[in-house]
Amino acid sequence: MKNYKMTSISLAVVLIAALASTSMLLASTAQYSNGQDSSQSNTVVRDSQTVLLEGKTLPANDFIHLYDSTPYMIMVGHVAVKLPCDANSETPYKVLIGQAPNLVPAEFELIKELSKPGQMCLYHVDVESTMQGEHGIITDIALQNPTNTEANFGPTATVAIGVDEIMPGAEEHEAMGNMTSTNSTG
Repeated sequence: MKNYKMTSISLAVVLIAALASTSMLLASTAQYSNGQDSSQSNTVVRDSQTVLLEGKTLPANDFIHLYDSTPYMIMVGHVAVKLPCDANSETPYKVLIGQAPNLVPAEFELIKELSKPGQMCLYHVDVESTMQGEHGIITDIALQNPTNTEANFGPTATVAIGVDEIMPGAEEHEAMGNMTSTNSTG
């Protein structure tokens, strides 16, 4: 009789555990399916990438591809770069944004308080995909050296990329035109 009760209790525990794990699996699958829904709702994420450039070289008229969110569009993101600059706080290097192969230079804002003109300057920009007019999809971020000389990066040269929201469907909007960038108002 004792064995029968123990077996019954053991089976009941196993059954409850199986039902609970099935329930969690179904809930997880439903969340994933909702994220894949064609309703094009944004997904909140927090993905960041920091690239330390010290000791790196970038050949003349070339680029480094730093970030690709394909097949998702970057709906809310931010890029900050610390790069060599001249006495006027201008850098010859460009950060390109868009959907490959259609990349355009981002319009950065100088952060004067954290820059040393003639040495290293910090710039930043908010990035967001749009679906209308001259604006378009952003999935890719790259660092470009448009000069005729090789770039050799020193200490503290960095690129920091943060992506806060994405949305599926970048491939569906491939032929939507140019990309956009918006200056951050700090």
